[in-house]
Amino acid sequence: MGRCIIFAAGPIEKTAHLPVSFSSDDYIIAADAGVRNTTLFGVRPNLVMGDMDSLSKEEVPEGSILFPVRKDDTDLMLAIKKGIELHYTEFLIYGALGGRLDHTFAAIQTLAYLLDHGCRGSLVDGGHWVSMLEGETLVLPRGYRHVSVFSYTEKAAGVTLRGLSYPLEDGELTQGFPLGVSNSYGDSDEATVSVREGRLLLILSDLP
Repeated sequence: MGRCIIFAAGPIEKTAHLPVSFSSDDYIIAADAGVRNTTLFGVRPNLVMGDMDSLSKEEVPEGSILFPVRKDDTDLMLAIKKGIELHYTEFLIYGALGGRLDHTFAAIQTLAYLLDHGCRGSLVDGGHWVSMLEGETLVLPRGYRHVSVFSYTEKAAGVTLRGLSYPLEDGELTQGFPLGVSNSYGDSDEATVSVREGRLLLILSDLP
């Protein structure tokens, strides 16, 4: 089964870090004004959904699933829930970073929601790659300037960082201190992050 690709409405920069090729098995959802980003990248979504409060009537495609503006879920969360309903377990989310800070934090919380439902998600915007891991080892994509890890839970134990400038073996990170900020790739061909207990928020950045 392919991935669920979600386009949100935030800014996206076309860079070498941005995954822009999709397979026929991928299912593409545009959340509200994320439909503008699908147009920007020449992508035709399988589904457009949201309250459409950021679009003019002319911009709302025929067949879109419409929701009231007053609701508990963000448009991104509605798209996440739809992807889970369709039995996708891997989510790639564009345009959920770099806009309003509260929406960015809400997008990060959707990564925890995906873990709660046995799924994995990544947020990308061309300059960042953000994911969350729990009880596993993750091989990091190459080419980013900065690698930061934070404990998303009260503490994260058994944290191991290999192939980075500042390695760590079976360490512990806490939610109240940013010890894992601003690491970088070392000379190794492969860099990995792992955690035994708790959840790690992983942020790769290519900004100066």
